[in-house]
Amino acid sequence: MCEPISVGAIVGAASFAGSAMTAVGEYQSQQAAVARSNAIAQQRYQQDLQIAAARDREKGRAYRAESRAATAAKNAYYAQIASNQAEANRALAAQNQKFRERQNTAAFQSQSNIAKAIQQQGSVLATGRAGQSFLLAAMDADRQLGFEQAQVEQTLYDASMASGLAKEGIMLDQAAANNTAWNGLPADPLTPEASFLPIKPIKAKGPSGLALAGNLVSSAASAYGTGYSLDNP
Repeated sequence: MCEPISVGAIVGAASFAGSAMTAVGEYQSQQAAVARSNAIAQQRYQQDLQIAAARDREKGRAYRAESRAATAAKNAYYAQIASNQAEANRALAAQNQKFRERQNTAAFQSQSNIAKAIQQQGSVLATGRAGQSFLLAAMDADRQLGFEQAQVEQTLYDASMASGLAKEGIMLDQAAANNTAWNGLPADPLTPEASFLPIKPIKAKGPSGLALAGNLVSSAASAYGTGYSLDNP
């Protein structure tokens, strides 16, 4: 006949089973927690990578748009500089033409004054008179010619000064217009830098299998001790 199973054996087996189940449950729970933590960290890492890539794409689009705008602004600047130069050339040519007209007018006036003086001297000589009155009349014609010629020369000098000042003003206006166009240029866009990549997470380790084995051995020893103490009071 089979010997009856002792109470100590039953209690020890039950104690071992309970302790073993608890140890295995804790082991599995720790494994699941670690796996979940690793999965969350990996998912967050992938999301950070996607965000960095999207940020870099946006930087690239903005840089290309700014580069196109800067190129268009430079082209407009060069066109404005050319326009300013053309306008300055036109204004200078007009001023030169105006001064040449003054010169021609002065030349015609000078010739007219000389012709008039010759005519006056001819009239004096035609009288056939002599003496001091004749000399005074001849000198008066020369003096009158000198006054008129001096007036012509002064008028021409004033016109020359006015023309020079006008040309200087034209050049200053051109320089101011060029400076305004330059100040309107946008700064060249800076080449965008790549975003910092997120740090790759380090995979956490789960609970040690040796620890589980140790807990099971400890549970077995404890259960055996409990059963032995019951069977051997």
